[in-house]
This record gives sequence, structure tokens and C-alpha cells, in this order.
Amino acid sequence: MITIPYLTALTTYFSYGLLFAFGQFREFFRKIFDWWRGNNLQGYAPICLGLEDFYIRRLYLRVQDCFGRPICSPPDAWFDVVERLSNDNNKTLKRTTKVSRCLNLGSYNYLGFAASDEYCTPRVIESLKKYSASTCSARVDGGTTSIHMELEECVANFVGKPAAIVTGMGYVTNSAILPVLIGKGGLIISDSLNHNSIVNGARGSGATIRVFQHNTPSHLEKVLREHIAEGQPRTHRPWKKIIVIVEGIYSMEGELCQLPEIVAICKKYKVYVYLDEAHSIGAVGKSGRGVCELLGVDTADVDIMMGTFTKSFGSCGGYIAGSKELIEYLKYSCPAHLYATSISPPAAQQIISAIKVILGEDGTSRGQNFDYQNSLLVSSL
Repeated sequence: MITIPYLTALTTYFSYGLLFAFGQFREFFRKIFDWWRGNNLQGYAPICLGLEDFYIRRLYLRVQDCFGRPICSPPDAWFDVVERLSNDNNKTLKRTTKVSRCLNLGSYNYLGFAASDEYCTPRVIESLKKYSASTCSARVDGGTTSIHMELEECVANFVGKPAAIVTGMGYVTNSAILPVLIGKGGLIISDSLNHNSIVNGARGSGATIRVFQHNTPSHLEKVLREHIAEGQPRTHRPWKKIIVIVEGIYSMEGELCQLPEIVAICKKYKVYVYLDEAHSIGAVGKSGRGVCELLGVDTADVDIMMGTFTKSFGSCGGYIAGSKELIEYLKYSCPAHLYATSISPPAAQQIISAIKVILGEDGTSRGQNFDYQNSLLVSSL
């Protein structure tokens, strides 16, 4: 975890405070002029209200050029950024022909697979020629090809589970699958710093949600013991299902999950463990197989293993790995599988090829030479 110096934090808050004060001063006169000119919304409600509108106009627009800059090269460790100009105080930005070479610190590209690769790229191009750019269909209709079946088998073998299901978007993997796994009468106990996709998925499930202090197994046990004893609200009936949700590496803090202790507590109280390895799969462990390999946890003790392909594998989408019964159930009930367009064949081939490189199945030792432990630093940036 990176600690911020007090002077840096104080000067940052002071700058925001100064901008806020001057912005409010200007807002006062703006309201007077708007009242004098009359309302020009013609009966429509304003799209942005309150502090949201104030933040966009008085704070964000002043620094808008620092965000969303277009790039004109592959998103490798270094890339080319197009410079922009504004003649109206950043309300509109115009592209120029000038390009700046920048160090890429805003990418998930932990192992470098997002750039052109000697092994992956030719195979992706071949899959593009064979399967086209997209299936344009959900998995249950015309969206399942032989390459999708190969990908799911490859992922299951890589993470050490009997079966896996893949989706076209990492965020949706959590937000769409959690409501299928648990519902009303169930209890979700979530780490207080879990990702927003987990938060939204838990809220959409209808289950009761409780949080425990970030990465604190002792507090998790306390929460579990109390809620198992109390049962469901009002009726005090036993919970239909209890799931504990943690992340392998917490993306904003760069901290490793205390997985062995958490798994031991979950086994003690006979509750399910849901492990989000979006930032850890491919990035840590002796052979890149994630926190279970790194911390010596048997994957059989983790009931549901989730991960994404956008970080270490240079592609898109996500996966759920677990028992064959679980994956079969998800294929019949998960909205991300039933209704969403399947992951594109070239993206699927990129993942398969990247896994083969990591495992050394490409005929080289590149996978063994990856510094997986230092990928922790990358994931914390």
C-alpha cells in the first residue's frame, strides 16, 4: 500500500478548497444573471443537478485536457498521445498534429500481451480470418464456437477447477452472476473495499449484505458468528445460503488478500468463498496462477473463482470457475450468458495464446521468465 505524504495531501485538499470557494462565488453571480435573463430550459428539468453540475463546470472543465487523451499507437509500455488545444477555456478541445511520447501508467497491461506479440498476434489474426471479428450473437444462440469451448477448458485447467464459463465483459461477470448465485433469504458478507462490480452485483441479488473490515479475518469471523446466530431479519430463520466475497489483490490498495485465514474461517462456519482474481490471475504465483498458488491455498477450498482477461492476458471479458454443476447451472440461468453477445473469437484466441505462453506451451521459456512477484507493483499503480 502506497502512503501519501501529509504535505501532498494537505496541498491537494487546499487547492480543491480554493477552487470550490471561487467556484461558489462565481455561481452566486451566475444565478443572478440567470434570474435576470429568465429560464431557458423551456419546461425541461436540468440534466445535471447540484454539486454534480458545479463540479463539471467549475472544477473538471479546468483540467479536462488531462483526461481522456486520444492515443495513436498500440497501448504498450510507451505510447503516443495526441495533443489538444482549446480556445474556449476547455469547453471544447481540438486535436492537433503534434504527438507526445508518454510512459503508460494507466493500463492493465501487466505482462505486455496487449501489444504485438510474436506468439499471440499471428494466431489472433488467423482466428480473425477464420471466425470473423464477432459472432454477433449470444452464447446460447449462434455465439458459441469451438474456440469458446477451448477457452473455457483452458481457463478451467489454468486456475485448477473442473469447469469454467466466460463472459464478454469483466465488470458484468460480477454484477450479473452474483444475483444468480444468491437471492432473498441469503447473506453476502463482503470486504469493505471490494470492487464496485461486486457491490452492484450484491445489491442486485436481493440478499442481505453485511461488510467486514478490510482484509481483517478476525472481524469476518465476528460478523459471521453474529449473523449465523441471529438468522434472517425479523423471522430469525436460518440463512438459505451464505457467501463471503473477497479479492485476490485489491486494485486500489495493491494489497494481497489474507486468503488462508479467510478460507479457514469459511470452512469452520461452512460458508461459501467467492474469490475475485481480476488483478491477481496471471500476475502472481510461481506460474502466474494467482493468489491460491502464491499463498498455498488449495483451489478446492475456494468455491467460486472469478477473474478477468483485461489485465494479464491483454484481452477482454471475464470468467467464473467452479464445479461442473455450478457452471452448468450458470449456463442455463446467467443473463451474461443468455442475452449478452459472446466474447469475440479473436479476443478468445488472444487469451488462449497468452495462457500457453505463461505455461511455456509456446515452446519457449518466456513464461518462466516473467517476474510475477513484481506484477504486484504494477497492479497497485
